[in-house]
Amino acid sequence: MEQGLKILLVCITNKNYGDTIIADCTEYLMHKALGRADKTAKVLRYSIMSCDLHQIRYVDAVVFAGGGLIKYEHEDFCERISEIVEEAEKCGVPVFLNAMGVEGYDENNERCQRLKRALNSETVKAVTIRDDYELFKNEYAVRKGLRVKPVFDTAVWADKVYREVPEKSDVIGLNVARGDIFADYGAADIDEEYMLAFWKDLTGKLTERGLKWKIFTNGFDSDEKFAVKLCKMLGCEKLPQVGSSRQLVKYLCGFKAVVAVRMHACITSCALGLPCVGLVWNDKLRMWGEKIGTPERYIEPEELNADKVMIMLDRAMFEGGKSAGAVSKLWAPYELKRFLKKECRPRGAKNEDRPSDKIMEVGLGGIQHKYKALNNLCEMRRRLENGCTVFEADVRLTSDLKAVCVNSWSEKNLKMLGIEYNENSRLGIPSKDFLTAKYDGKYKTCSFEEVAKEFAVRGNARLMIDIGIPPKEQHEDLLKETAKILKATGLGKKRTMIRFQREKDIKFWKTLECDCTIVYFLKDSTDPAEREDYRNKAFAVCKKYGIDTISMVAQTYTEDTAELLKAKKLKPVILSCDKVGDAVEMIERGAYLVGSNFYSARYIKDLTT
Repeated sequence: MEQGLKILLVCITNKNYGDTIIADCTEYLMHKALGRADKTAKVLRYSIMSCDLHQIRYVDAVVFAGGGLIKYEHEDFCERISEIVEEAEKCGVPVFLNAMGVEGYDENNERCQRLKRALNSETVKAVTIRDDYELFKNEYAVRKGLRVKPVFDTAVWADKVYREVPEKSDVIGLNVARGDIFADYGAADIDEEYMLAFWKDLTGKLTERGLKWKIFTNGFDSDEKFAVKLCKMLGCEKLPQVGSSRQLVKYLCGFKAVVAVRMHACITSCALGLPCVGLVWNDKLRMWGEKIGTPERYIEPEELNADKVMIMLDRAMFEGGKSAGAVSKLWAPYELKRFLKKECRPRGAKNEDRPSDKIMEVGLGGIQHKYKALNNLCEMRRRLENGCTVFEADVRLTSDLKAVCVNSWSEKNLKMLGIEYNENSRLGIPSKDFLTAKYDGKYKTCSFEEVAKEFAVRGNARLMIDIGIPPKEQHEDLLKETAKILKATGLGKKRTMIRFQREKDIKFWKTLECDCTIVYFLKDSTDPAEREDYRNKAFAVCKKYGIDTISMVAQTYTEDTAELLKAKKLKPVILSCDKVGDAVEMIERGAYLVGSNFYSARYIKDLTT
């Protein structure tokens, strides 16, 4: 097998951490196939919904991690698959679709037919199917020479990937999902009211039998909302919302057996050797039960009642957990290794300009392509350890005038912190409340002093401070507090930048005598006259205060603007890009720094060089 391959691993990225388990297990199998000794091989995760097709030109192969992607009635995965395959075909990059779930076929549906055309592209070298193999083989796979094989979902490797072992437990795990999930997939009579009554009946019967139980979800916000409603009705506490795939696996390891709605609560339970009863809201759960030889444990909508579940749960606990056999588990890794060995060789484009050197981690770095601008200290440290050197931190004052790192005191942010928004929230909340809160109950907040102290001992790292537009009541206090912390930690001009959007902020900052590079903001407008006015005012401010760095949003940085800034000898800082393609375009246009909401400088370095 070739050394030093770069593989783009296309994953479903959301708060259903069952999908993350798929990605983790597929990446594990890929590294095994590539060989642990090959330290130059790189597996780069790509969010399927990112539409960041520019990345494909840099890689040697595209691998879809797996999951229920071959469908056209729900979600937009069919469109994203088609776009990725079409771009890979243009770039001459081979594609492998791993452990795909198939949901239906319609020769009169344009979305379905576009997906079919993409799947039969010459650049698609092989497709492995986890469920409904016959439908795919008979209806989708029409190109002669397209390799199609049945496999197990790669989550059957979860026990090897996470190395977590089930504890001795007397608790039954109850994995719930949103109340309308059955109705959305055709079981119209099973609505939220039905599911609330079902879980109430089931928990009552478990309690009567002296069995303990705990309610949990795979992490989806809509599932959590239903779980909260259910627990309020039952007068119980649910397990906290999961924040990682490993946490979901640990939850499962704490149970004696599981009753589950979500498919990967079922598959992962089976991989861990736990008895599991599944509730069939989608054909894929039935097919999973049939595949592992326990179809009776997967209960159809027309039989969904607490008595039936109790009978099957007793049987499952008596017979024990069932999963893929040792030999059949090997089907997926065999096909994956065959593709990597037969079809892949170094071919991706290289970018000699090293765009990663100009990438700035916005809000101290996005997390898992799910969160941006959380200003999380742990994520910042992780990126520093990975060689990232330029960061942006959002700094605001709390209501008791402490400088903290938060993007804004918006209703959305406070909701994520579990704090109610009110008319006084624009001036922040008490520092004690903020610093003890966690975003979505998982990600810690931090003070600006903590961030500054961390940078003070990192000699090669630079920090840009964004204060936004401070409320007039806090304008001077925020600047004073920021300057005090910078002076105390010794972060000087070469290490620190501060971004202002108003001249009065610059004027007051100058009185504080804090040695720091000032970055001004260039506003934009669709009205040509107004745009010209904004430019003239910004250039005048830069000239007046000796500012040589100016920031703007990506839409402002057109080719004309780039030429104008070059003539004015102003260094452009672009905030912010969600896509690698946009960031590279800005850098090629002449940007001094480009803020990236999700992708780290390390990721872009691994991708482009």
